[in-house]
Amino acid sequence: MHTLSHLQEALHQKEQALIQYVRHMREAQDSENEEIAALYADLAKAEEKHIAVIRDQITQLAQGQETLNKYQQINQYNSQHSTYQNGPEQ
Repeated sequence: MHTLSHLQEALHQKEQALIQYVRHMREAQDSENEEIAALYADLAKAEEKHIAVIRDQITQLAQGQETLNKYQQINQYNSQHSTYQNGPEQ
């Protein structure tokens, strides 16, 4: 499923953003700019929450792929291998 790969890419991007926010937060702390440090800390906390949600979704989708029922498998196959021809245009 493409959704799983999109979620994995989003997870990677969120993890990279978290690293950047923590880096900026530490730089702000080192320069004693507590207001900016607090801002980056809040952004890092938000990214951590997003990461947790995305990880849960990835886990659910990965398990869902393993237990895809027969109807869904047939439906996917038929939609990908359809021989349906459009009728004449009116």
